[in-house]
Amino acid sequence: MFKIADLNDIQDIYKLNTELFLVLNQLNENIYNPISFPDSFIKSMIISKESDYILAIDDEKIIGYALIEERVSPFKEYDSFVEDHYAFIYEIVMLPEYRNKGYGKKIIEEVTKWAKSRMLTSIELNALSNNYSARAFYERVGFEEFQVKLRKDI
Repeated sequence: MFKIADLNDIQDIYKLNTELFLVLNQLNENIYNPISFPDSFIKSMIISKESDYILAIDDEKIIGYALIEERVSPFKEYDSFVEDHYAFIYEIVMLPEYRNKGYGKKIIEEVTKWAKSRMLTSIELNALSNNYSARAFYERVGFEEFQVKLRKDI
């Protein structure tokens, strides 16, 4: 089952977000600290009309979520760029014991419904280049590489 988060879900989201940032910290400690977004950020995303947490629920327990936001291409005012209205997935989190059981695919289906209901044209997300399992999952559910972000430490 899936639902859109409300303010009563902040603490459950916070716990799941902490799990995510522990993993991200292990993948790249130069970017991520092993702590969750603050409650104030989670609350702001719940309240915003442009974003939602889509919660995955099993037996009345929140087992994962996708944080999604409606976006417009940043340079739409310039004729050089096509105006694009799209959905951006900040993060997808699933408790380890629920992975590889179809919940991830179902949450992507819910995200797709969310985006279509807003007449958006596509869904974008970022993934760490060394997060091989996440990248493989995203490819299995239809995401394709379309842009590469490079970094040089100095």
